[in-house]
Amino acid sequence: MRHFHLPKFVSLIASLLGLLSFAISPVQAAGQASITVQMKDTSGNAVAGGQLQVYKVAEVKDGKYQYTAAFAKMDEDISAKTQSTVMTESFAQSLASYVAANEVSGQTSQISSSGEAVLAVDEQAVYLVTQTTAANGYEKIKPFTLVLPYVQDGQSMSQIIAKPKLEKTTPSKPVTPSTPSVPNSSSSSSVSSGKKVGTKPQTPNTPTVTSATSSAATSSRQNVPTLPQSPRLPQTGQLNWPIPLLALLGMILFMWGWAQERKRQ
Repeated sequence: MRHFHLPKFVSLIASLLGLLSFAISPVQAAGQASITVQMKDTSGNAVAGGQLQVYKVAEVKDGKYQYTAAFAKMDEDISAKTQSTVMTESFAQSLASYVAANEVSGQTSQISSSGEAVLAVDEQAVYLVTQTTAANGYEKIKPFTLVLPYVQDGQSMSQIIAKPKLEKTTPSKPVTPSTPSVPNSSSSSSVSSGKKVGTKPQTPNTPTVTSATSSAATSSRQNVPTLPQSPRLPQTGQLNWPIPLLALLGMILFMWGWAQERKRQ
């Protein structure tokens, strides 16, 4: 009769439990807060290149926003603000001006070839996003602010996507030089009679021409970046119901092996 080896059986059960815990770990790690900035043009195509700068402006304490040490000298009070008032263009511009005046350092992130920049951040905080370097052929995006967790329709999200609008750079049309005045052939006689000779009207400088598409993009770029309806979570396909079943099966096999070992002794 083939003998049952208890140590080998225990080692096998431990290995199975280790594999189960490894399969579940990606879902548990997905709870970390993050900001994903997607750079796309008006046609929805990804725009690669450029650099972003992200600043932690404030933290949430006792249900209110409180500036971090780097923004402690800001004149505008943030404690009484709500999510909607924090995420306005005017407040973001005030923060960007403060950053430039006080040389505040932030977190740098390069925009990848897929047009995305992903940053791991703290969940209970307010962030300012600026662009220090634009992609070739595009203007810099305007500064914008984000609140984490972001609450929309009663749903709280810690992994959010910001989609700022991009505007292509439009070259200026060269200015037409002014046409010099042409003297009239009868100027000599006119002058002697005391009459002023009229000159040809000068051609006015040609203004810079902006296309309608560019104007529409400019007006839409003033808006706060759009955010997703739901957080992005990685999908592992792991089911939870087999865990207690496997645990019970392991206990039964362990007891059976222990009983066999006792009989053999």
